[in-house]
Amino acid sequence: MKNIDFKRMEIYTDCAKKNCIVADMSEQFADIIYTCGNGIRAKLLAEKIFRSNSEDSYDDSELKLIREYAALCSPAFIDAINKILE
Repeated sequence: MKNIDFKRMEIYTDCAKKNCIVADMSEQFADIIYTCGNGIRAKLLAEKIFRSNSEDSYDDSELKLIREYAALCSPAFIDAINKILE
């Protein structure tokens, strides 16, 4: 289990990773999972992220999907997810 707050993600704004912004990525990431995902697990995860109000707990199977679908996003988002999941 891991807690993630998709409403307050630290996203780097440069390759040197010296600067970042705090952004609400819940809707954007949920949309990516919803449109690119397959199966009921992806649908449920997209809805969970979309409906989250703050930090939520994600189990190992959800974390696996989060990593998988984060790979479809920008390198800055991938780095943000990797930092959270370390």
